[in-house]
Amino acid sequence: MPLVRMQYVEDEENDPTKIGVGARAKRPVLQAPVHRIVYDEDAERDEPTRAESLFLVSATAQTDTGLRRKRNEDSVLVLEGTNLFVVADGMGGYRGGELASQLAVKTIGDAFRSRTFDGPVHDTVPTQASELARAIQMANVAILDTATQQRELEGMGTTVCAARFSANKKRVYIGHVGDSRCYRLRGGELRQITADHTMADHGVQGPEAAHLSRAVGIWPTVPIDIVMGVPLAGDVYVLCSDGLTKMVKDDIIRQILVAEENLSAAVEQLVAFANSRGGKDNITVVLVRVVPPRDQVAQTS
Repeated sequence: MPLVRMQYVEDEENDPTKIGVGARAKRPVLQAPVHRIVYDEDAERDEPTRAESLFLVSATAQTDTGLRRKRNEDSVLVLEGTNLFVVADGMGGYRGGELASQLAVKTIGDAFRSRTFDGPVHDTVPTQASELARAIQMANVAILDTATQQRELEGMGTTVCAARFSANKKRVYIGHVGDSRCYRLRGGELRQITADHTMADHGVQGPEAAHLSRAVGIWPTVPIDIVMGVPLAGDVYVLCSDGLTKMVKDDIIRQILVAEENLSAAVEQLVAFANSRGGKDNITVVLVRVVPPRDQVAQTS
């Protein structure tokens, strides 16, 4: 049955993403701190860079306004040449959220295209993971500077969930701020790799518990989770905004990914399913499949 687009409501009245009041009390530091999360065994070991690729990735992405929002404040970045994928879910009035997410993906993308990363290298994570964190901090500064220069944009910010696949090291590094998520489907089992940053983590209860405890662009620096994993052939990674996860349960996401091998068809089904359940927010989904390098495929064919 075809979907019926509902009458738009004002974004401010439609359960907007908010930052918790207590979150602003954090003091900024000169360098964005990183929280190192070792998801797979041996993932924190910085392997030497090999001449050959140990895996390949294929990806597809889709972003949709949903059925209730007037604007799409989500942004998405797919840089397959550098195996970089980013989802950003903006927040803020006067188109602030839309601009914040756009600034985030542009700044991160430009950093990787030019191979220019501001700030000192982190000594607690591998270099490639540090570059991802530094790019996110660059986005943080770009958003904050823009909001400072334009008072009507004050308070704008965005979530960021970014995955960088290192084919020559057999690693994936995930940089995460906010409540956009990264999942991994392996062997038919779907697991959430990232943890939402909400005020519930600080003991807040009630409606404000779901407000973000951190976001990119609000303070001079932002703590960044760096998740380190070891990709295997057959894995499917899901990066998404909460417009998907608020509407679609994890088990349904798993069922769709298991049943539909074609990534483009799968991402369309996920977005359509979120809309069929109400589409209350913008929906953005990136699917990344890990495949063997071409020489291994040739040997088995």
